[in-house]
Amino acid sequence: MGEKKNWVILDIIKVSGEVLKEKNIENARLNAELLLANSLNTERINLYLDFDKPLSEPELAQFKTKLKRRLAHEPLQYILGTTEFYGLKFRVNNSVLIPRPETEILVEHALDILKQMNNPQPRVLEIGTGSGCISVSIAKNSECSIRAIDNSAPAIQLASENSKLHNADNKIKFELQEFSKDFDLKSYDVIISNPPYIPPVEYELLPDEIKNYEPKDALTDSIDGFTFYRNIFSNIKENKISAPVLLEIGDGKRPEIENILKSFGINEYDFFKDYINIDRVLKIN
Repeated sequence: MGEKKNWVILDIIKVSGEVLKEKNIENARLNAELLLANSLNTERINLYLDFDKPLSEPELAQFKTKLKRRLAHEPLQYILGTTEFYGLKFRVNNSVLIPRPETEILVEHALDILKQMNNPQPRVLEIGTGSGCISVSIAKNSECSIRAIDNSAPAIQLASENSKLHNADNKIKFELQEFSKDFDLKSYDVIISNPPYIPPVEYELLPDEIKNYEPKDALTDSIDGFTFYRNIFSNIKENKISAPVLLEIGDGKRPEIENILKSFGINEYDFFKDYINIDRVLKIN
């Protein structure tokens, strides 16, 4: 992409799409379109309405910077600064996990539970809020009060921004707080979490796009992927917690999770599948 050429939108999409494809970027042309639309601060459809429009030098420079980041396999969501989750747009950066569609299953089941409660304002606890996408999505679709904790200050800051962005900050209190097996769970009507559940051996096999950019502590416990589950199961058993607990689990981890549940004498639980028929959510009680 030479400096002297008078680059128009359609040519940029074609050339950058081919370059991204050569780097094995999935949906290369779509990536090129989204990066360009973001650089021009316009909607993707407008690129084709103005396909023969030339870019100014500042516009071209901004696009090149973003294209180089994507060619280095930095996630598209971090470059754009936003992503979609449960029908809402959330700000994201490399201090938080990028929200995944399968995590929407957690939100759906939490909302189902809240709707069935005979309680005008149930109290929800989210452990490890990250971007705040789960808590904000629940707050936008129910009447409740939420306490959302995370051990990352940048994550709490970003979650608070997302809450304000969606006018949900009157329902959610974000706190910088570590979770342990001694954490007080007795004050809540619903407990929800998408914990770090990838064991180290699987973490090392993750694509560079995930392993090199997303926060490691949000992906793995660096032990076996089950530390969080043991801590919360211990808490539930020791303190006789009766509130429903919803937890996301990793691919194929149901048998190990069931063994741990049984070791703590927890027998009332269900599993729910995600959109591609993988056991994704554990519900206790």
